[in-house]
Amino acid sequence: MSGWGDSQPIDPFGSSGPAEEERCETIELVGPHLRVSGEIALLRFPRLSDFINVSVGYVKLTGAQLLRRNGDPTGLVVPELMVNPDEITFIGQKEADVSTAETARAGTMERPMMERVPREVVIFTAGHTLTGTIHLFSDMDIASFVDARDPRFVPMTRVTARSLADRRVISHFGLVLINRTQMTAASLRERAGGADETGVAVD
Repeated sequence: MSGWGDSQPIDPFGSSGPAEEERCETIELVGPHLRVSGEIALLRFPRLSDFINVSVGYVKLTGAQLLRRNGDPTGLVVPELMVNPDEITFIGQKEADVSTAETARAGTMERPMMERVPREVVIFTAGHTLTGTIHLFSDMDIASFVDARDPRFVPMTRVTARSLADRRVISHFGLVLINRTQMTAASLRERAGGADETGVAVD
């Protein structure tokens, strides 16, 4: 008869245990000097956001394809690409690529199972305005959100990203993980005048 102590711990990085198919998801990495698409292996993590926020070192993409500023693909494809996370403004996933585990956000690793409230926000980076939904803890206002240090990559859903260099360049994502260190300003959308200028209502 087996006891509680007989079970083996699960290594989230997949370094031991029975072999299983590695789960990969398609993402885009967008930074000041780079836009690239490819696949990222989540190992045993259920969500992209969890994996990214515990990872240390460069982000590894496979089948990486360089994109133009507007997101159109170029002919440059490399089998493996290592990207410095400090140079990533945000990580994006198209609506069709977002996993159901990511959208069912009952809580996060840093404050599990605490109630969150969806809020519409506008976030500015050096190169983009991003509008979408973040899930703030019920006791958190926008000032507390921008002052927080964790998680480093903040999940946003139903996101419109508009280039500040060329306002005609607009991209839509089901999920964005925005690098907190790349944020220059943020506001709740209900307090932002001229919402169309952020790209929210542009298809």
